[in-house]
Amino acid sequence: MNMELRQKFIEDKGYDVEDNFIDSLQEMDLYTALKIATFLEKKLDIVDVDILCSVVLGGCVVHTVGDPITFAIEIVRKTKHHTILTSVCLVDMNEYLDLMLLDCYIK
Repeated sequence: MNMELRQKFIEDKGYDVEDNFIDSLQEMDLYTALKIATFLEKKLDIVDVDILCSVVLGGCVVHTVGDPITFAIEIVRKTKHHTILTSVCLVDMNEYLDLMLLDCYIK
């Protein structure tokens, strides 16, 4: 039986990544996945989430040709400095705007 081991803890960043999150990123084209991952790495420390609460947040990155890429992530904060990224998916602009109206987006 061949079992694949994945790195689950991102080196000294204070967050874990679940398999569903990685699988979802791998289903996206490489450019989109890299833009989202880079955005999250820069912004995740400033996201204010209650401890032990699952939250869905919207995010938006801009494609090099100017088109927005909107997505939603689900995160769980276990402690003040430890977060788990559980899932990510692309959403349309209307869904992203709905999350913005609810103040559930990464600023």
